[in-house]
Amino acid sequence: MNSTGAIWIDLDNSPHVPLFVPIIKRCQRIGRTVILTARHHSQTVELLENAGLSGAFEVIGTHNGKSKLKKILGLAQRARELATYIDEQQKRGQRVSVALSHGSRSMVLAAKWLRLPVITMYDYEHTETFIFNTFSDLVMVPHRIPDETLDKIGLKPHKRLKYEGFKEELYLNYYEPDAEFWKKVEAENGITIDQSKVIVTLRPPASTANYHHEQSDALLFALLRKLLPHPDVFTVILPRTSEQRLDIEQAICALGLENTRVLIPKRAVNGLDLAHHSDLLISGGGTMNREAALLGVPVYSIFAGRRGALDADMEARGMIRFIRTLADIDHIELKKRPRSSPSYHISTKVEDTVIQLLSQW
Repeated sequence: MNSTGAIWIDLDNSPHVPLFVPIIKRCQRIGRTVILTARHHSQTVELLENAGLSGAFEVIGTHNGKSKLKKILGLAQRARELATYIDEQQKRGQRVSVALSHGSRSMVLAAKWLRLPVITMYDYEHTETFIFNTFSDLVMVPHRIPDETLDKIGLKPHKRLKYEGFKEELYLNYYEPDAEFWKKVEAENGITIDQSKVIVTLRPPASTANYHHEQSDALLFALLRKLLPHPDVFTVILPRTSEQRLDIEQAICALGLENTRVLIPKRAVNGLDLAHHSDLLISGGGTMNREAALLGVPVYSIFAGRRGALDADMEARGMIRFIRTLADIDHIELKKRPRSSPSYHISTKVEDTVIQLLSQW
């Protein structure tokens, strides 16, 4: 691998932290410099700190809410700030060979402004892909997204690099469950969790994302009304933003329930450990659903947006079940799960593909 130029990685959302940590550490082990930038959004910064990367990244920009105009203005502002920061690093002698992210629009724009090669990864084809497809030098996508779909959304064949499997395999391959996980959660939050109950992890939808659908919110609050009064269920809720946390806390208060049946962690927790130690997961996102499904955890999705190829594939395999209507909530099986080996075999193919690609820059 060429050791003369740095790899710039931008993490603009919390799922990007576990995704890139193995790449970051592998590059560092062989002496390749990695420049990290992060957006102050969701649990991104906390997860970077939990991964032992405190002081190794620069926080630039934040999320700009649901307003489309504010998103556009925020995108331009963060792109400018990123370009300024990387330009300063290069002036100090730290040449950047390539920029890499999983769907960071601001990085793509900043990299092109600086005339840096840029590689983008994405695995949901129905998001707004124009910037990625137009300005990236190379786009990595899962092989399960059909070429006909990529043609329709404007990703030219010469820019495509398809990889086998799911991006989550990149880090699931290194995952080792923490046997002390619940003890740590209890200590951090001053709570006792009755593990004889059915433990449900509930991840709300990404309400500020451009692909958000209001039906997901309706399903979320209906789930709160079903799960929290249930005497045999303990629910762990992972809000994405402080605003979403406040809305959920207000809903819980309105139900008049004791906090012995629900936990909203004070700090970011290891999502893989939480999924592994839960009996089922209900989520409005994509990454955490796939993580849990690949670990063999029963998964219900309340994502109400346009179905992506990966979700359709996992649904066909029986790895994810979709909750599309309020009536579907009654079909959720609230029961303890047996700890058995997952049916899906996790491999190193995705990581090997990324590392091999980076060695060319």
